[in-house]
Amino acid sequence: MGRSHFVFTVELASGESVIARITRHDRAECFAGFAYWRRQLASVGVPVPRVLSMDLTGTVLPWPIMLLEQAPGDDLCNVYADLTATEKRTVADDLLDIQHRMSGLPPGPGYGGIASYSDLRCHPRWSEVLWEYFSGAIDHLTPSQRQRPAIDHIRRTIRELGPEFDRIDPLPYLIDATHQNVLVDSGRVTAIVDLDEVGFGDALYPLGVARAGLLARGAEADCIEHVAAPLCAGPIRRRVFDLYSAIACVKMLAPSPFSVTGPPSAGSEIAARLWTLLDAFAAAAAHKE
Repeated sequence: MGRSHFVFTVELASGESVIARITRHDRAECFAGFAYWRRQLASVGVPVPRVLSMDLTGTVLPWPIMLLEQAPGDDLCNVYADLTATEKRTVADDLLDIQHRMSGLPPGPGYGGIASYSDLRCHPRWSEVLWEYFSGAIDHLTPSQRQRPAIDHIRRTIRELGPEFDRIDPLPYLIDATHQNVLVDSGRVTAIVDLDEVGFGDALYPLGVARAGLLARGAEADCIEHVAAPLCAGPIRRRVFDLYSAIACVKMLAPSPFSVTGPPSAGSEIAARLWTLLDAFAAAAAHKE
């Protein structure tokens, strides 16, 4: 289950397996976006699954459906704890290569996640994307949760670093390739599997999400730190990385109207870690060296 999709592994009579994605009618355009960005990303060598068939009309089944080839592997967060140090470095190198290949795509018409280069829902500034992510998440927190010092730290840091954000070019990045949607098999990245939108702006943002997601599930995220290092030159960029990780924690903790699974339960170990990470990342982002 994803934000607004159900995803199934389907075994065919032939013995082969395919991936079936089913969504609500009001989210059918996501599948068109997937097919569009799949072509764009494959053209620059990013590993992405082939679209085998899709129906957006609801005539084959009562819902829009897309069938994809099944790439080997599992989400990075599900296999990370079992990777050796060498395999983590190899995964990091694969992600750096994918990041380099993304530079082969043209800049975007604006900022944020869009379904195609003609999508006009983009923002004129990167800072506006961050405000949307942050405000959209805190709107779904409880009043007491919104009073945490970390929330104020994030708000003030976004304002303070606004000029830094507004100098960022609208370059392409994989918006949902974080601790999830990056398939890893035998210590190698085999596919990026969520392509409904591609993001334009700061490629460090999804790495902040990946770092928060991995740390919420275990002890370290060295692989992501290695990938992020070239984008974190200088103390301001480290603060930006911490800010992105803090925003990611808020988004993971907040209920979403588009979510199928919802946030981690209040008493879970992951939720407790996310609140601890939120406080630490927000304080680090607010700290001026």
